[in-house]
Amino acid sequence: MVFNWHTTRNFVTSKYLNMKTKLVLIFCLTVNIFLATAQNTSPNNQNDLIATTAIYDFDWIIDPELVNRTTFDMPNDGISGNGFDLVFVSRNMLDSVVRAIEILVGEKVPSTAKCVYRSDRLGRHIATRNTVQTVGGLPSSSRKKALLGFERDYYADVLLKFGTTRGPIIGDVYGTNVSRIRPYVLLKIKVFDQEKKRVYRNRVRLRNFKKITRLQVAVGGLNMTNRNALSQEQISEMVFMAIEALRNK
Repeated sequence: MVFNWHTTRNFVTSKYLNMKTKLVLIFCLTVNIFLATAQNTSPNNQNDLIATTAIYDFDWIIDPELVNRTTFDMPNDGISGNGFDLVFVSRNMLDSVVRAIEILVGEKVPSTAKCVYRSDRLGRHIATRNTVQTVGGLPSSSRKKALLGFERDYYADVLLKFGTTRGPIIGDVYGTNVSRIRPYVLLKIKVFDQEKKRVYRNRVRLRNFKKITRLQVAVGGLNMTNRNALSQEQISEMVFMAIEALRNK
């Protein structure tokens, strides 16, 4: 039998290289697994370790004087406020405001903030009702019930209010008078932790808006009132101005 040194050397070298390649592959795989594990347990991982906030109560109130063009009163018969329509806010506008508030709360208390709703026995969301001065479809709960019903790091209470300050009445001749109403918007946010300790509270009130003219005419015991009420676009603009003002406060 003839011993071929070159063949043997090539075989050994090939075997050594294959083993080396396997070791390199195993090493690379181990490093990738280690890096992936480190990334998943990193404080920067948004899915696992970021704090959460439940917006359990969100009241959006609008003075009927701001959104109703024509109303009537009959003081002698004890009837007032007739003609006030239910507050109307489009679905798109409501969704945009809710999302903007969630982002703002999440910025003020670093967390992922979401509106949450309790459910009744029929599985329906418990939310604010649409009335002549409140916007419907928003979370409505107490802090106590929110703590019991939702496991979160923080709990937020939001108030968005459109109010009025009235100027002097001009005229009042033959039952007719004119007055000017200045609208304002108030945004207030309070956030608590699981121990009911307040971790954030702030508010902003904006008043530098165009005044609304209010004309009242009294005829035969009936008071008719006309106003140049706010449009949906104006309401939306005021809301986002308040959100931006509180963001920068």
